[in-house]
Parts: sequence; C-alpha cells; structure tokens
Amino acid sequence: MASPSPSSSLHYPLYGDSVPYTTPSTPLQTLDLWLPRPPSQSDPDNTIWVIYIHGGAWRDPTQNSKCVQPMRQHLERWYPADIQRIAGMASINYRLSPYPNHPTLPSMPEDPQRNAKHPDHVQDVYRAIVYLKREYGIKRWMGVGHSCGATLLLQYVVGIGLTQPLPTLPEALVVLEGIYSVPLLLRNHQPPSCPENISRIYHDFIQGAFGDASTYDVVSPVSGLYSEAVWPGAKLLVLGYSAEDELVEAEQREVMLKRLKDEGWEKEGKGDGKRVAVTWDLNGGHDEIWEDGIQIAELISEVVRRLLLS
Repeated sequence: MASPSPSSSLHYPLYGDSVPYTTPSTPLQTLDLWLPRPPSQSDPDNTIWVIYIHGGAWRDPTQNSKCVQPMRQHLERWYPADIQRIAGMASINYRLSPYPNHPTLPSMPEDPQRNAKHPDHVQDVYRAIVYLKREYGIKRWMGVGHSCGATLLLQYVVGIGLTQPLPTLPEALVVLEGIYSVPLLLRNHQPPSCPENISRIYHDFIQGAFGDASTYDVVSPVSGLYSEAVWPGAKLLVLGYSAEDELVEAEQREVMLKRLKDEGWEKEGKGDGKRVAVTWDLNGGHDEIWEDGIQIAELISEVVRRLLLS
C-alpha cells in the first residue's frame, strides 16, 4: 500500500494498514498509520506524533503493529480533547528473530524476515522514523514501547546498534514492562530459582536476538548515555511497570531509573522540569497491559498534555 495522500477527498480519521517504509517493500518492514485529520491541518508546533513499538521478545509473530488498536480505541473514546493534540500515530513492525518452535507460526531458516539479529530490529525502527520524517515531516513526537519495544526505543534514542545520525528525537518516551539489562534478565531466570525449561526459553530468545553473550552488556539500554548532548530536547521518560508482571522483574525498572539518575535526570516534582524520569505503576500481567490498552491510553493522554500545556 502506498503512503496515504493528505488529499481532502480522503475520509478522516484515516487508518492506513501495512504501509511499507523500505524500498523494495517487505512483509514486516511496514507500519500502520492513524491520522485524525489531514496532516496539513495539524500545527507541527502544537501537536504531537505518537510512535508505538510492540513487544514479543523480538520474535513472536503474533505480536505486531495491530497491538496498538486497543489503546487507540480507548484514546478515541475517553480522551477526545487530547486527540486534537495528536497529529498522528504510527505503529511499527520490524523484522523478527528466529522462532522455529512457535506452536502455530514457526519461522523458516530461508525467511530473512524471521531470522533477524541485532542490530536489525533497531535499524528497522530507524528506517521507519526516517520514512515518517520524510513523508510527514514529523517534528514533535513521543515514543511508546512495550516489553522489547521499550528496549528498542531506548536503543534508538542513544544509538545502540546505529551508526547513522538520527533523523529526529522524541521529547518523551513511555516505556512499559521493558528489558533494560539483558544480563540481569538472564540472571533472574537461572536455575534453581527458575525452572530449567523456563530458563531455556529466556536464553533462546535472547541468543536469537543478540547472538553471543559477549554482546549482552553493550546492547542493554542501561549501558547507554542519556545526557543532554546525546538526547537533546528530552523532557520526560515514564517507566511503567506492573507488580503483576509474570515475565519481567521489577529490578529492570530499578536499574534503568538508577541509570537515568546517574545521567542527571530529575525525579518527579524536583528540579527545573527538564529531563524528568517518572515511575508509573500499572496493573495486570505482562501482555494484559497492551491487550487491554486503557492504561496506555491514559499515559499517552497525560504525556501529551504535559508536553503541550506545560
């Protein structure tokens, strides 16, 4: 599908599925677009783009750009005033790592879309944002990521796995149930505290995504620099976590928060309002956060108002 044109003959809100962001196009290097009005009617200085990245352990084919739909529906229903402050929403697909034993959609070794390895995933995020910048001129934006989608957003803003200059940086990130330290994740799922079969699942998807263990420290977002020089214009980073999360431990949020504090980020309610790190407590299991979507909609509404009304 070609990029939707901002022609007045189109019906808005516009939902564009599987828009390719690469040439030639491929099945997973696509994004879904939601435009509440023609782009020409959104003031770039006073509206925000929302860029969403799904989770799924870098490999699950059942999680994709459609994971944004519950949140988007709640946003439209409960936060109409904030819809007026959103220029558009893009939900990004990216190439996946191998999952040959998936119960219904196993990957095949000859499929390049299902055999990605770092930095392929974050480079796809980069390509998608280049596309959005080129085609829609996005100026102000916030990123929202769940699980490894949160990891990818943080890797993007600090350039982990990227060698090119970034086309644009967000003013805020909302990262939910994220993996910020790969070595910590593996340590927390080692026998005897974790059953051997479960431990093997964690090691398999991490190895599939990142390869050799020597890379695990450097690919982790906690290894990045979050200074003003690296991420100019950063205003807010929200670390969302549910105590009911059965897949990712609370220590992930703790180590990421410590890293931000070490880089000079202020806690909520302190400092001059620049580069504020906020912890946000969620309810529900790991995937219930995106499956329900209402808590993510609330967070987006809150952040949009902070960015535009403060």
